This record gives sequence, structure tokens and C-alpha cells, in this order.
Amino acid sequence: MPKIVTFTANMLAETTYQVGALRLGKLERAQRESFQVGGKGLNVSRMLNRLGADNAAACFPGGELGARCRRWLEERDFELMAFSDGCSLRSGCVIRSPEQSETTVLGVDSVVSPQAVEDAVALLRTIGEPIVFAICGPVQQWDSGLWQPLRDWLVERDSEVRLAVDNYGPSLPWFLDRAPDFVKVNRYELVGLFSGSEAELPTSRLLELALDRFACERWIVTDEANPVWVAQRGEGLESFMPRQVDCVSATGCGDVFFATVLNCLYNENGYDFLEAAKLGAEYGTRNAESSGIAEFEL
Repeated sequence: MPKIVTFTANMLAETTYQVGALRLGKLERAQRESFQVGGKGLNVSRMLNRLGADNAAACFPGGELGARCRRWLEERDFELMAFSDGCSLRSGCVIRSPEQSETTVLGVDSVVSPQAVEDAVALLRTIGEPIVFAICGPVQQWDSGLWQPLRDWLVERDSEVRLAVDNYGPSLPWFLDRAPDFVKVNRYELVGLFSGSEAELPTSRLLELALDRFACERWIVTDEANPVWVAQRGEGLESFMPRQVDCVSATGCGDVFFATVLNCLYNENGYDFLEAAKLGAEYGTRNAESSGIAEFEL
């Protein structure tokens, strides 16, 4: 079974505040607070750890906040591929009130240095075992020269390196043309791949066009409480409804979904792609029913 390497370019030092009635423009005192490390790839690794999958989290925990995040992750037995030289990471906060929906405030994007990117790629090139390289979330400044070493490595990768993608923004088309094993996107991200009248087409038709235009054989498309679509080249399209629940927190639900599919495909036996997507949707739903990330009952 290949090792899964999750990749997070924009990790987060996140503090959650539990308050009473939230009144904008007023001083509020937290009843409780907690700290955790966020970022899509770290959330994916968190769920993979719950599932017992062999994985490592590639990330860039620079600066004083980065040191705190690194300690938090190591205390929870994350296997890290951490690169900090010249980096700094973003902060954020979550505000929870019993009378209002959860509010998240994110700071400015993390800074990743050219040296850290070179160090990361140098380590990736030394891995002699099969791996699944999972792109988790956006990669800031993807089109700049900063990430050229990573782009080169992905273009030149051999069959021992498989690619899985849960990405959005300007970098998504580039990853789709690197022949990933599969991609998970939401409908908004899928629509963003098209323009003009095509962008108005239903999800099923957009998926048919995507299979024709991009070098990706398998797709999962989520759409909040609407049907999840699964497409495989040569095997047609299928859809199913996720279980409907009252959402406590949407944070990390997509990451739990992605991690579950990764585990089913590369760490378990007997799951086909549709079955993996259905289990991913169920675990994502269970995550929505809880206030933490990957802390629900399996």
C-alpha cells in the first residue's frame, strides 16, 4: 500500500472562541477557547490518522506561530514533512455562539519561501517507495516562479508517484492536466472550469465535458445538500444523496470526505470508486454533526 503524502501550502493557526450572544460592535468575553492547527492537508492527515492510514503531512510551519503549530501536531503524533526556513503562516479564529451560525475569520495567506519549496522537493525526490501525493486546498501564487520546482517534480514524476487532487482556484486546471488518479471538487469549482453558456449546464453534462477536456479519469463533485456526482471514464456517471442533518460545524467536512476516499482507495481492499465516495459523504456528514474535526464516532 502506498504512503499518502498530504500537501498544505496555506496552513492555519486557529483559535476557537465560545461566546454567549454575539453583538457586533460590543466587547465580548469568551466562555471557553481552544487552539488547533488548520489547513486542508492537515485536516486530511488528521482523518487519515483516525483511519489508520500510513501518511505524512507536508507543510510550511514558519515563524513563531509555526513553532506552536509544529508542537501541537507532534504532540498528536502527526508524521510531518515540515519546511520552515523563511516561512510564516496565517492565523485565524472561529467564533461560536448558541444564538448564531459559526463565524470564521482568516488572516492573510501564509508566506512560503523559495528555499522551503526547494527543500520540500529535494526531500520528495528522495522517497523511494510508492506514494500518493494529495494536493489539499489552494496553492497561493501558484503561477509564480516560487512553485516551479514542485511543478517540475510533478511533471517529471514516475509511476511510483500517484496524484490525487482536492484543489481550487487558478491552479486547478494545471493539476487536472497532470493525470491525477482522481479529483474531488464542489460544483462551484467545476463550473469555474467553463465559460459562457457551458457554465449554465447541469452537473452531469459538465462532468461529461470535463472527462473529454482534462486528463483526469475519475471525478467526485459535491454540492452541499444536493446530490453527489461520481464520474469514471468509460463507466458513466452516477449520483447519490448525502444524508441530511442539522449542521453543527461545516469546518473540515470536505477534508474528511477526501481523506476517507484516499483511505478506501489506497489503504483498504474491496472499495470501488462509488463505494468510496458514499463512505466519504457519510463521514463528512458525521463531521458536520460534531463541533470538532475528525472527532466523530466511526
